[in-house]
Amino acid sequence: MGTDIAQWLWPVMVIVLLLLLLAFQFQHQRRLGRVLTQAERRGKRRADSERDSREAILAALAHGARVLFNNRDKQSAMERALAELGEAVGADRVYVFENHHDETTGRLLASQRHEWCALGVEPQLDNPAMQNMDYETVIPGFRSSLERGQAVHGLVAEIPEPERSLLQSQNILSIVVVPIIMEGEFWGQIGFDDCSQERRWTEAEINALGIAAATIGAAIRGIRAEQELANLANTDSLTGLSSRRQFLERARSAHLESMKLAKGAALLVMDLDNFKSINDNHGHPVGDEALRWFSKACRECLRDQDLIGRMGGEEFAVLLQEVSEADAIEVADKLRRRLESSPLKIDEDEIQLTVSIGVAVSSSSERDFLSLLKRADHALYEAKRNGRNRVERAEPHQ
Repeated sequence: MGTDIAQWLWPVMVIVLLLLLLAFQFQHQRRLGRVLTQAERRGKRRADSERDSREAILAALAHGARVLFNNRDKQSAMERALAELGEAVGADRVYVFENHHDETTGRLLASQRHEWCALGVEPQLDNPAMQNMDYETVIPGFRSSLERGQAVHGLVAEIPEPERSLLQSQNILSIVVVPIIMEGEFWGQIGFDDCSQERRWTEAEINALGIAAATIGAAIRGIRAEQELANLANTDSLTGLSSRRQFLERARSAHLESMKLAKGAALLVMDLDNFKSINDNHGHPVGDEALRWFSKACRECLRDQDLIGRMGGEEFAVLLQEVSEADAIEVADKLRRRLESSPLKIDEDEIQLTVSIGVAVSSSSERDFLSLLKRADHALYEAKRNGRNRVERAEPHQ
C-alpha cells in the first residue's frame, strides 16, 4: 500500500512543482512587462518633454527673431527677444556677453551687453564684475569649450573653481552658456541661469539654444551694420564732426528748447580763408589735414554741450547755448586767434591758417532757426568782404 502511494505521489509532486515554476515565470514575465512598459512610457514622456521644450524654444526664437529684425528700437527688441527665450526655456536670467581685448595687454575679455531677468531675480548688467572679465583668470574653464563652439552647462555646485564662486555669488544654481560665433570667430556668449532649482539641461534644449545663439549673433551683426550706416549718415567721415544734416537737426531742436526756456543761444558760421589756394599749392591731402586741424582746434576751444558740424567744404557751424552776445563774440574770437597762432605743420613746412566767422545771437522773437542761420551767413559774408580772419556780428533780428 505504501509503495503504491509513493508511486503516484511522486509524479504529482513533480507536476505541482512544474506548475509552481510556470506560475512564478508567468508572474515574473508580467512584472518584467510592466517594468518595460513603464520604462517605455517614461522614455516616451521624456522624449515628448524634450521635444516640447525644444519646440517651445524654437517657437520663442522665431518670434524673437521677428521682433529683432522688424523693430526700429534694437535695444528694446533685444530685451524682448531674450525675455521670449528665457520664458520658453524656464530660465531666471538670460544675458549676452561680447568679447574684446585689453588695449594694453591684449588679453581676451568679456563684457555684458544685454540682459533679461525674471520677476524677483537680481539683474547683473550694472555689476562691475560683469564688465571686462578676463577669460584667463575669471572664467578659464569656460573659454576652452566656448572657443571650440561647445556649450558649457551643469549644476553650479559641480562646476570647478574659479567659475563656481563667481556664479554662486549671483545665486545661480544651474547654468548653460552657448558661444556666439560670427564669421568663424568667437564673438561672445549667451547664457541662461536658473536661480530657483538645480536643473540639468537636456540635450534637446542645448541644441535649440545653439540655434538661438546663432540667431542672436546674426541680429547683433545687423544692429552693428545699422549703427555704422547711421554713423556714416550723421558723421562727417573726414573730421568726425556732425554732418550737415545731423547738425541742422540737432541745432534746430536745441534752438527751439532755448527759446522755450528763455535762454540765450548763438550761431557761429565759420569758413577757412583762402582754402582753395591750400589745395592748389599743397594738394588735397594737405587740404584734408587742414580741415582736421581746424576741427581739432574747435573741439579744444568749445564746451562739451556746444554743437559743431561740418556744413560742407571748408565751412563749419557751431551752436552755443546759454550764452550772451558778448560771450558768443568772445568764443568766436578765441577760435579765430587759436587757429591764427597754430600753423599747420606738414613735414618741414608750416601752413598759416585763418578763419572768418559770422555770429548771430538769437532773440526771443526769432523762433525760426533758418532765420538765425541766414543772419549768421550774412555776417560771415561781411567778415570775408572786410578782409577775412575776423569775426563779424549779425544785425539784430527785426
